Amino acid sequence: MLKKYRLLFALFVTISIPLLFGDYIPYEAKSFFYTISVVVKTFLTLILPFFVFSFLAHSLISLKEKAIFFIVMLLVMVATSNFTAIFTAYGIGSLVLPIFDMQMNKAIDASLELSPMVQFSIPQIIANENAIIIGILFGVFFAVKPNQKVEKVVTQLKNISLTFLKKCFMPILPLFILGFLFKLEHEDMLDRIFSSYGPVLTLIVVAQWSYIFLLYFIAAKFNLKKTFEYIKNIIPATITGFSTISSAATMPVTIACTERNLQSQKFAHMIIPATANIHTLGSALGITLTALATLIAFDHGIPSFITFLIFAFYYTMSKFAVAGIPGGVIIIISPLLESYLGFSAEMVGLITAVYLLFDPFGTSANVTCNGAFAIIFNRVYKAQEPHKILDRGLQKNA
Repeated sequence: MLKKYRLLFALFVTISIPLLFGDYIPYEAKSFFYTISVVVKTFLTLILPFFVFSFLAHSLISLKEKAIFFIVMLLVMVATSNFTAIFTAYGIGSLVLPIFDMQMNKAIDASLELSPMVQFSIPQIIANENAIIIGILFGVFFAVKPNQKVEKVVTQLKNISLTFLKKCFMPILPLFILGFLFKLEHEDMLDRIFSSYGPVLTLIVVAQWSYIFLLYFIAAKFNLKKTFEYIKNIIPATITGFSTISSAATMPVTIACTERNLQSQKFAHMIIPATANIHTLGSALGITLTALATLIAFDHGIPSFITFLIFAFYYTMSKFAVAGIPGGVIIIISPLLESYLGFSAEMVGLITAVYLLFDPFGTSANVTCNGAFAIIFNRVYKAQEPHKILDRGLQKNA
């Protein structure tokens, strides 16, 4: 348990240093840490599209043994579900967040600006959005036409990417965030921002659990008694997800709870592992609301419908490329936040810190929503004629 919460503890310490001791730390020291953050972000932006491609292609190719009809229906329903949750959060945020006092209306003194020690840039080889599209096309093609050599290469690329993120990036994540927090603190913004996120967290949790209830209400065919029965059965997975902060680690419990709701071991064993990392509605709601709150905090305002529609499309597709590490979603979509929502490097650092602190709530909502999705998917799939032809193949693979 201590190991699971080590990152959260490190983040609390990282945030506390600028908040409590920022006034006593010399400008040169803050500039040094800010420089480290900028350098790390520059290199991460350069290599992230290759990670996105490997995760996305591997995720889709790994479904090759399932029937094609099952693959197509699963991917379409997962994408639709993620997209719906993202846009639901956009609607909630547009209505509620402007009411909040984000306390960011004070002008920033230009003389307080913190600059890095060096200024440099590296041209990006491929845009993150292009990597998403190429990864989807590549993954779908080789899911339909399996090739062992291609699968082996993609698996190796995925393992290299995951190892880099786990062994190289995650250990320095607090340091990566620290420099951006020092910049916000030096420019007299950090304390105002964090004092404003309490109501945002409350809004996120209320939105997540309202959405969870609605999903189970639909899964129960609008039967209240059945809805509460479904939720009662999934609660052990909810608590486990909150404690472990990992959908993968919670998977055995989620499968067991979903078996109880589905009355089908076969579908529970197929749907939950296939959707654990790609169907993350808690994160879809949480990240979207946090991103909108951050935009308001920095006086950017709520993005237009068309702007957010484009962002939501790429955000939905990028969910198929999420790495199974803490904060994997926010790391993958950070270039999208910059490209489509106008995030600065400091805003990315801030939302990364805030999101990771909220991660236990997001993970518990993710696994709980996956239980409802399994019920809904099971019902929709069985209502389609092709499943009768393909069930025999599914049973072999279960």
